[in-house]
Amino acid sequence: MVKDCVNAFEQRLDIIDQQISGQPRQEVMLSRMQFIIFKKLNELLNARLEAHGINDTMMTALMMLYSSPERYIFPSDLSHIVISSRTNITRFADEMVKKGWVSRKGHEIDRRKIILTLTDAGIAFVESVLPEQWQVYQALWQDFSAAEKNQLEAMQHKLLAAISGLSGLPEPLLSCDVSLHDVKFKS
Repeated sequence: MVKDCVNAFEQRLDIIDQQISGQPRQEVMLSRMQFIIFKKLNELLNARLEAHGINDTMMTALMMLYSSPERYIFPSDLSHIVISSRTNITRFADEMVKKGWVSRKGHEIDRRKIILTLTDAGIAFVESVLPEQWQVYQALWQDFSAAEKNQLEAMQHKLLAAISGLSGLPEPLLSCDVSLHDVKFKS
């Protein structure tokens, strides 16, 4: 099915190439492949997490909480790291609080800020689900050599740097400036 979609897209590019000169065909195809890969990877990861009642974005949010110093984070920082809107992070936080995986506290000094903290139940959940997800990643990349994975990782970083360097893109979507120092909790 995916191969059919890719082939159909390539055929359309050939038609466009005949009608308008100057098409950077390979660059268009490589860009489209990134979208297709993202969509299929997201579907795969979400299908595996569905049994746990979460999706990949929520799992990533839980991983970021788990790996943060003292297992807490500001929702705005989480939004940047997970590359999701603050509204979406609020919705995820509500759900994680309801499931008992996260607690919410006000900041001691800045009352506008909220701090999300991973609970013991959240820690146990992350520790039980992550090994399952690792199996998916291992199966996905098993046919690639270490050198191929290193090369692909370097190329992805290079592509991300090129995207980040283009003018006209909203910088907050590309920024991951996150600080967790000097957090004060409100009792």
